[in-house]
Amino acid sequence: MGAIQQIFQRFGPEYLARFGEQIPAQHHKVIEAICQCRTEAYGSVCYQCEDCGHPHILPAACGNRHCPQCQHRKTQQWLERGLQRQLPGHHFMLTFTVPEPLRAFLRSHQELGYDALFAASSQAIKALVHDPRFLGADRAGFFGVLHT
Repeated sequence: MGAIQQIFQRFGPEYLARFGEQIPAQHHKVIEAICQCRTEAYGSVCYQCEDCGHPHILPAACGNRHCPQCQHRKTQQWLERGLQRQLPGHHFMLTFTVPEPLRAFLRSHQELGYDALFAASSQAIKALVHDPRFLGADRAGFFGVLHT
């Protein structure tokens, strides 16, 4: 059992009871899928060895694209491809977080809230790039990634 599955199984019911009305239905589905992944809830899959004919019975996986157990191999392949395409220059990461008082609003209004977060963060980066105390450049290349 993976760490995320353990966390969801332990704290998921309380989280859903507290915030269930405010989060998208898709989040409910993801939490449920990860909690039940590779458990009796999904049944089992039987593989048979082609050489000796011995059966191997394994618990079935949820297959959810957010499940770290199901998507681990794909995640590693994605990371390896990304590292191969990495530009040979200096780079760093900036993290913008949402203040605690705004998080409940964001849970219920994700499209509006994340659009505002990306707009504000890109404006802040552009301002710092132009400021001679920091970079003093005409422009910088950057992109935003949402981690929730």
